[in-house]
Formats: sequence, structure tokens, C-alpha cells
Amino acid sequence: MNRRDLLTMIAAATGAAMLGGERALAYQQTSAGENIFSDADAAFLDEVAETIIPATDTPGAKDAGVGAFMTVFVSDCYPEREQAQFRDSMERISARAREDYGASFEEMTPDDRQEMLQAAANEARSFNEERKARMEQRRDQSTDVQSSADTAADEQPEEAAEPSMHWFTPIQQLTLFGFFTSRTGGTEVLRYEQVPGRYDGDVDYDGAPAWAT
Repeated sequence: MNRRDLLTMIAAATGAAMLGGERALAYQQTSAGENIFSDADAAFLDEVAETIIPATDTPGAKDAGVGAFMTVFVSDCYPEREQAQFRDSMERISARAREDYGASFEEMTPDDRQEMLQAAANEARSFNEERKARMEQRRDQSTDVQSSADTAADEQPEEAAEPSMHWFTPIQQLTLFGFFTSRTGGTEVLRYEQVPGRYDGDVDYDGAPAWAT
């Protein structure tokens, strides 16, 4: 699975194009900046990511160090506005844990964590799909009716004020991206085939994990 295919899969799973995805496909060398997150932040993100991709008979997100990966990716690849949005996502998870379960996220049981984040993921997918439908409807209308300058000016602030995606989506996306581009996810969960290698175009599928290259 190459990065472009992975980004397509993440967009399908979350209902929104991956935030910062264009930077994930950039191959030019970039300079690493200062990590804006603490070790405690990375540990918190590890717990969130492990709830999304838990260890079973295969490694989970924590085994792949996804929490630390997220802190580096957000620090180096997100502009300040998106960094603030990501920080807000972390704070919302902590706030919801206290409000709905009376405990910090770290203190919650695995079942309660799963219940809470699954609810957030369902909300996020519905939000993102509804926003996408609204945007497509606006584009269709703009091709049928030529808006006046005044009308267009009235529409722009409305679109700018609307969030580009649900608050939970960036964490969900980076968990998937970080895990499946890690050595652990790529070689111990996906089936790894070194490239270049032999091509066989007629292979019976036995239900085993997908190929990773």
C-alpha cells in the first residue's frame, strides 16, 4: 500500500480528505522544527490511538509509537491554525471524558474509552459527509446561477466560518496514517512485500491482511 492509496483509504474511512495530506506526499526535504508537544501529550495521544487501533493478536498503535509520531507530524507539517485545531481536539477528548464519565481519559476503562471514541467517530463521519454534501450542492448551484457580486460576498463569510472537518477527524486520521506507515504496522499487521519483487497477477485471496509495499 503506497501513501496515495493510504490517504484515499483514510478519506473514505473518515469522510474527509486528510488534513495535511498534501504534505505527506511531498518528497522534497524539509527542515524539522521544534516539537510543540510535551512527553505527556505524546503519552495521552498514545492512549487515544491505542483505543482506535488496539493491540490484539497483532500490535496496536501504542506499539508503533503513534502518539510520538502525531506530535512530530503536527509540529512539522501543520501551520499554526491547524496546530491549534489539533490541540483543541485533544482538549475536547479530555473534557468529554470528564463530563460524560467523571474521569480523565487515562483513568477510564478500555470499554468506556472505546464507547466514547466510537461515538465521536460516528459524529465526525456524519458531520464530514453532511458538509461535503452541502459544499457539492453549493458548487452545483453556482454553475446554474451566476451570483451577483453582493450575493457572492454574502456567501464567502458563511463558508469560511464553517469548520473544514469535525474536531475528532484529525486525530483519527493521523492515528491511521501513523500506524500504517510505521515499520510495526507495515511489517507486522499488513503483509510486507519488498519492492521490487516478483509479480503474480493471479493469486487466490485467502482473507489474509492486505499487502503493504
